[in-house]
Amino acid sequence: MGGGGAASATGPFYCPPDATIYIDTAFFGDLRTRFGSSGGPLAEMYIVAHEWGHHIQNLDGTLAASHDGQTGAGSNAVRVELQADCFAGAWAGAASGTRETGGVPLLMPITPAQIQDALSAASAIGDDRIQESMQGQVNPEACTHGSSEQRQRWFQTGFDEGAGSCDTFAPADAVL
Repeated sequence: MGGGGAASATGPFYCPPDATIYIDTAFFGDLRTRFGSSGGPLAEMYIVAHEWGHHIQNLDGTLAASHDGQTGAGSNAVRVELQADCFAGAWAGAASGTRETGGVPLLMPITPAQIQDALSAASAIGDDRIQESMQGQVNPEACTHGSSEQRQRWFQTGFDEGAGSCDTFAPADAVL
């Protein structure tokens, strides 16, 4: 396995060497019980779509180009994660309006409650929430995935504006 020997406690992850998404489905229960998310089908699809976003980044060279080992609120590590959140939102927005041959929608129209579930998941796995619950404080220099607010904002940006809006590497720090 190119993804290494990660345990299920790692949570869902994308492994570039073997271009595979690894998900222990028990994580979806953890979203509610351990991380405090409202859960729900769109929240679970957000997690899968986020990891698929990393696959897109792998294919277009973003992962390799941004891998510098740095952490912190403005790091490439955070920018990669926020872009994957944006791609997840773009997928949700596009899939709910896309029809298969024969006119059957890929997803039924997404309700505001389902969007709130996805945003709840994004918030629950923000660096600030996880650090606070595990360490009792937030250390911005140790951030690798983005804050709860950033993760929600980038998912919503992708959902509302599509994949073309997902440039988290724009020169201005205001992007984050």
